Amino acid sequence: MDKAEAKELLSFHSSRNSDIHNPKWINGFLGSLRPFCGELRKDNFIEVMECLKALKDEFTTATVEKEIIADIIAITHLTREWVSPDGMLGSNHLLTEEQTEHLLVWVHIIESCLMYLLDDDEEDAFSEYEDYLNDEYF
Repeated sequence: MDKAEAKELLSFHSSRNSDIHNPKWINGFLGSLRPFCGELRKDNFIEVMECLKALKDEFTTATVEKEIIADIIAITHLTREWVSPDGMLGSNHLLTEEQTEHLLVWVHIIESCLMYLLDDDEEDAFSEYEDYLNDEYF
C-alpha cells in the first residue's frame, strides 16, 4: 500500500472522507459501528494498522499532516465514546462484553502505535500489533 492509498483508507475508516456513499466509508472502522450490525470487523483494525505502517515515515518529520492525526484520533476517540456506558453502543447494550473488550484493545493498540511513532520509536510502535496478530491478546 502506498502513502496516498493509506491516507485515503484512514479517511474512510475515520468516516472523515466526504464520499459517504463509498462502501469503504459505510463498512470502515467507524462506519461499521453506526449503525452496529452485531459483528465486529477485525479486518478494519488490521487495515488501520497497515495504513500506519505505510505512513510510518510521515511521523519522522517535524510536522505530521493534520489529516492523518485527525483520522487516527477520530477512530480512537469516537470508539471510546461510543462504547462507554453513556455512548450510543454502550447505553443501548449493543455490544457483548467480549466485543467491547476487542474494540478497546484495538483502540489501545492504535493509540500506542501513534504515541511510539510520534516519539520516533518505530521498533516499539508495532510490537503490540504483532503480539495481537500472534494471538497473544485473546
